[in-house]
Amino acid sequence: MAQKEEIIINCGNSHVSANVFVFSDNQLILKASGLETLHHDLTSEEMWLDSLVDGLAKLIAKLSIKGDVRFIFPGNLLLTKTIRVPHVDKEKQRKIVAFELSQKMPFPLSDLIWDYQIIDDDGVEDEVLAFAVKPEVAENFCEKMVNLGLIPIQITPAQVLDYNAIKGSLGEENDNSEILAINIGAKSTNLLFINPSGFLIRTLSIGGNSLTQNISDSLGISFEKAENLKKSYYSQEIALAEDDPSLNVIQNGSSQFLARASQEITRSIVTYKRLKKGKLPQKILLTGRGVLLSNLAQYLIESQQLQVEYFDPLKSVQFGKNVPDEIKPLLPFMISEAVGLARSVYLGSSENLPTTINLLPYSKLKSLGFKQKLPVLTVALLILSLLPLPFYLKNNETLSDLKIVRDKLKKQVIDTEEEINGLIILQNKLLFSQQLISHVSDMHSPFHNKLDTCWLSQEIINYIQGILESEDIGDIWLDTFDLSLFDSPKSTVIKNETHQYYQLVISGRYLVRVNEEADADAGNLQDSLIEMDRIKKESLTAYLEKIPYIKEISRKTFSIEGKGDLFKRKFSHFEYELLLQIK
Repeated sequence: MAQKEEIIINCGNSHVSANVFVFSDNQLILKASGLETLHHDLTSEEMWLDSLVDGLAKLIAKLSIKGDVRFIFPGNLLLTKTIRVPHVDKEKQRKIVAFELSQKMPFPLSDLIWDYQIIDDDGVEDEVLAFAVKPEVAENFCEKMVNLGLIPIQITPAQVLDYNAIKGSLGEENDNSEILAINIGAKSTNLLFINPSGFLIRTLSIGGNSLTQNISDSLGISFEKAENLKKSYYSQEIALAEDDPSLNVIQNGSSQFLARASQEITRSIVTYKRLKKGKLPQKILLTGRGVLLSNLAQYLIESQQLQVEYFDPLKSVQFGKNVPDEIKPLLPFMISEAVGLARSVYLGSSENLPTTINLLPYSKLKSLGFKQKLPVLTVALLILSLLPLPFYLKNNETLSDLKIVRDKLKKQVIDTEEEINGLIILQNKLLFSQQLISHVSDMHSPFHNKLDTCWLSQEIINYIQGILESEDIGDIWLDTFDLSLFDSPKSTVIKNETHQYYQLVISGRYLVRVNEEADADAGNLQDSLIEMDRIKKESLTAYLEKIPYIKEISRKTFSIEGKGDLFKRKFSHFEYELLLQIK
């Protein structure tokens, strides 16, 4: 017997997809599917919702969908925190999680809609992944969906859903496998480390948009044109001649994207190995539209020395007759999250899948539902008031009965008006709360700005740490690392984009190793030290110049005496002043 249809809409940053599932005869069936590309400046989050509404309106007309819908939210709209809590009963668990999150979240939990999921349980401690969304974001989203005829019954983050799809697809023989799933999206890349006890997630701030931005900057075209060029080239809709400058730009941009993504993946694997006491993924599964990038699989095989496969979430899904043939080749790269949510709804208990997160603002939906019913109530009252009219004409003896009915209707109208007035009072209180929240948000704006640039310190530290692993430099340590805002006339506005500059000052020392037995003579030893010192200076400077965010080296000083001691203790002192540029 077929179960109720589930409509799942995946609200991506660059596209929106709608999928209709049903579970029948122990088989998950995809009855209908559609995809619409969002046409807006992908670098502007403010334009996303209006573009999403336009895309959904087309999907609704195409697929004839309405009613209850489960929505998948992109990660950039959510606050995410991972914490560890003691393994306790479920009744106590939420209180403990709430206390820990109140220490971690940048806003009070009472001002957020939040939920959590256990992602790893070793019997002693639980690894908890929590998500939160600002009420105004969720409420505004729900109001626009209700206006389209779609009633939200769940809002869940995209990051955790690949786990359900992969576990359901791989089967019991892979329950003890260590797997790394890589989902490359428009704004970020999700790394999902699956292990026998659960899974871990790390989100990288690199996605398809970074490649598009590289193409846009190199060719001097708009972001949207660069995105269309990228998609057309990698989907083989167009072919570029070898002497076409666009081909070289795309290939160079792809190489840079692959190198950076591989470096971040390597760092994440090393971190996972440390957390899991030496365990490493046995293979990599690729999913998401970003994995259509050519040479990605081969590059990861060579750089990570692991087996790499493209994950097909449709292995356990049967197509319905309404799924168009032209969309089927693209479905494996865009439907993994939707399949994961569908498996959780239909098979969650039988496959021991974790309960999915729900960030739905129930109070807002109740208010919207009542507003929708007001016209119906008005029409119903009107119809009821007209029903006795024929009886008035037929028999005057029924006048007294009609008066009673009229009085009841009047009382119902009065009661309804009182209820509406009460709701208006509640609405006014809600508006005041929203204004207060907006004021508090404005007060916290400077702190948000600081948070927005925290990633730069992390990125630069990651690159600086690479010095310690460089074979050409080696034997080096840092004494100072000072990153500050650089207020200079160099800050300019180009193409309506403000370039922000930062100043980084680093200093430290490095050892100079020579073969003292081969250069036993004092003069030869001194010459060897000076020559090796020169080579290390050049290697260190060349390494810093290659860091992507460094625009120029403003100043560099080296000391072999005083702060350094080259000829006695074999070390030199260095100090760099670097100018960094971000948008």
